Amino acid sequence: MATNLSTDILIIGAGASGLAAARDLSRTGFHVTVVEARSRIGGRIYTEHDPAEKLPIELGAEFIHGKPPELFSLINDAQLKFEEVTGRHWYLENGRLAKSNEFWTAVEDLTQPMQDQVEDQSLKTYLDSLPKDQSSKHAKEILIRYVEGFHAAQSDRIGVLGLNAANEASNEIEGDRAFRLLKGYEAVTDWLRAEAEDHGARFLLDTVANELHWQANKVQCRCTSSNKLIVDSTRALITIPVALLKVNHGPGAIKFIPSLPKEKIEAIDHVEVGSALRIVMRFSYPFWERLVLPGTNQSDLAQLGFIHSPTAPFPTWWTTLPEHESILVGWAGGPDAVRLQNEEENGIVEAALKSLARIFGLTIEEVRSYLVKSYYHNWHLDPFALGAYTYLPVNGLDAQLKLAKPVDNTLFFAGEATTVGHIGTVHGAIQSGQRAAREIFTASQKHSGD
Repeated sequence: MATNLSTDILIIGAGASGLAAARDLSRTGFHVTVVEARSRIGGRIYTEHDPAEKLPIELGAEFIHGKPPELFSLINDAQLKFEEVTGRHWYLENGRLAKSNEFWTAVEDLTQPMQDQVEDQSLKTYLDSLPKDQSSKHAKEILIRYVEGFHAAQSDRIGVLGLNAANEASNEIEGDRAFRLLKGYEAVTDWLRAEAEDHGARFLLDTVANELHWQANKVQCRCTSSNKLIVDSTRALITIPVALLKVNHGPGAIKFIPSLPKEKIEAIDHVEVGSALRIVMRFSYPFWERLVLPGTNQSDLAQLGFIHSPTAPFPTWWTTLPEHESILVGWAGGPDAVRLQNEEENGIVEAALKSLARIFGLTIEEVRSYLVKSYYHNWHLDPFALGAYTYLPVNGLDAQLKLAKPVDNTLFFAGEATTVGHIGTVHGAIQSGQRAAREIFTASQKHSGD
């Protein structure tokens, strides 16, 4: 027998966007119920704490990109401590390290003229149209690796107009800077939840939304938790990852009855789900700080920030600077992640060790001897994620706007995929939740006045 609950607003998903909306809507007097399939909040923010470590372990989002006002407003209100991450990048090629100015100059030389593009095309098509001399070939390779890694994208799929929008939005918030929360990203999501609960919001964890029956100003969500649950509401906000909206079956799939409009389905199908893997490795001591590599001096690696090695299975690594901890984080995005994403965890660890051995000129056995513990979560195989964050293919901006558009002022949509320019970011997810909360408030005011 099913349990029935009634609420003003139903929010499906307790990631950053759902939490931001829950906080804003509950503060304006709505009775809000959030259903979350996981046993925790945060979505693809996933912070763990190891007593052996000073800093938290991030298995999902880690960095604050730039100074987005919607996120820093929350950080300031919650009085959370943060620090700026070094912007020092080194690029390893042919056994020699090149410093960040060489890396970024090559990227900027190609992205600047890309801003003048009017018609959308894939990044690969755009680069293929440029001169093919040896110097530009090298710069193109660097840009492709950067875009595929940072945006978790395929270079023959990602559209230049979507990239331009992301670059423009990044410039507006000092996106060349990055910050890290000393207590981890979960400090933001925990604070949002506490704020929402203080205003009466209800959170139901381990509760999977299976079917969403809807008509104008009326929603019934049939869920599975410890028993069957039916939640009745006036409006629903859907914040689950786009990958789950794309599938018809599986633990995280939602069946809409009636089906979503054709325009909405086409928008969902058009937006791309990226591939990304990260692994956190804790060592007995920061062994890299004592190494000298070609292109470096005696003390250079003591200030190592980011290092890129295009031929390594995990081509990007970073340290915890300005904190000198014995931790390295490995990252693979786009095609590099696709090659690894179906591996068992042991295979991922071996690929990581192989990468570090290649980068630092050591044997795998040497690197393994320093390893104390590794931390890993495969978002591709996670049934409530099915991938990393999203990116926009050719003509994706229009699909993104349609994805964010409400249906009959009854079904609303939020999440990083719906935020123009800030797609793929935590602050974009928060921004989208705040936008959806405003839309719901306006729709409810209009309905009550009819």
